[in-house]
Amino acid sequence: FMLRSLILNISKIIVAFAIISVGVMGYLWLENTKETVFVEKVEESSFFVDTKIIEIKNYNPTNVSFGSIFSSRQANLTFPIVGEVAEISEKFKSGEFVKQGTILAQLDNFNQIINLNDLKVQIALNKSQSDEIKSEIEMDKLHLKELENQLNIRKKQKTRIISMLKSKATTDSALDDVQLAVSNAKSNILSRKQNISRLNYKLEQLNLSEKRLNISIKKVKKSIEDGTLKASFDGSLSNVNIALGENVSNLKVVANLSDLNFLEVAFNVPSQIFSNFQDIIGKEVLVYWEQGTKEVSKLKGYISRRDAYVDPQSGGGKVFASLPKPDQNFSKIPPGAFVKVNYPIGNLLNVAKLPEEALYEGDTIFIIDEARAIRKTVQIIHKEPGFVYLKGNISNGQEVVISRLAGIGEGIKLESK
Repeated sequence: FMLRSLILNISKIIVAFAIISVGVMGYLWLENTKETVFVEKVEESSFFVDTKIIEIKNYNPTNVSFGSIFSSRQANLTFPIVGEVAEISEKFKSGEFVKQGTILAQLDNFNQIINLNDLKVQIALNKSQSDEIKSEIEMDKLHLKELENQLNIRKKQKTRIISMLKSKATTDSALDDVQLAVSNAKSNILSRKQNISRLNYKLEQLNLSEKRLNISIKKVKKSIEDGTLKASFDGSLSNVNIALGENVSNLKVVANLSDLNFLEVAFNVPSQIFSNFQDIIGKEVLVYWEQGTKEVSKLKGYISRRDAYVDPQSGGGKVFASLPKPDQNFSKIPPGAFVKVNYPIGNLLNVAKLPEEALYEGDTIFIIDEARAIRKTVQIIHKEPGFVYLKGNISNGQEVVISRLAGIGEGIKLESK
């Protein structure tokens, strides 16, 4: 039994060894009969791109905004009083140019004219009464002078009678008579003086009454004047809304008058420009009035001031530019027109100007150095349609990629077209 077991184990070992030998011999045969594979080196390809040579210098770029034309001298025309429209001028129409003082419309002033004439009659009556009192005062003064002369005579008589009475040349009755005459003379003088004083007071009252009447006349004349609507300055009319027979009040605006010598354009600028307003004040702007893509008219203006408040949404603010005075009675761009404004943003020192296609990922450009792409991080100073102004670790004469290339990265082989 042990011999059988030994033979069985030896046979298993021989079989395993035979299998391994066959495997080794198969591997050696395959290894000796395999084909030789030759690896060829593939040449690296280049990408052709558009490039631009960097030029660092100072620039004075412009930006574009939109705004409206308006007159800084604009009046809302109203009648200061209530009344019925009686007359309307042929020139009182929207779009008409009127000179200062031109009568535009007239309210019915019949009642004011009647009141004015009545006040003038009262003034004349007052003057007549005043003249009468003045004449009476003059006569009383003459009478007073005569009464004073008579008093002096009576006093002299009294002195003589007293002297005669001492020498028994007259009687006490004569003295009584002369004393009575002196007393009557004094009484007449006092009465005349009182009358003169009374007449002076009455004359003063008439003078005060005349002043009051004159004030009333001024009020009526002002009311008549207020019933006449005139152009307060040279300008262009708009939004005219008035009709004959219409009852108007000071609450109704019947028209707008714009002074074309004070036309301005208001437009919004970003916060960076708004905060550095001193860099652009007095600078020239170009104002374009367009219909679709077609230019209707163009004007030059000059930046004059900025708004006092910041726009809370954009962080920027409103800037105003003055436009030239028109040569004729109309402006090439009328008030109310929506316009495009091309304005300067100030001086940009030591920056490079590149097409916006050169910018990758917002702050990256690629330059070509020894036919390889080199990544450069830059700082954007300003953007305008189609171009960017930037600073960074760049130099004059460097060649920058301005093509859009998918998959561009550090070290890629590039060639300029």
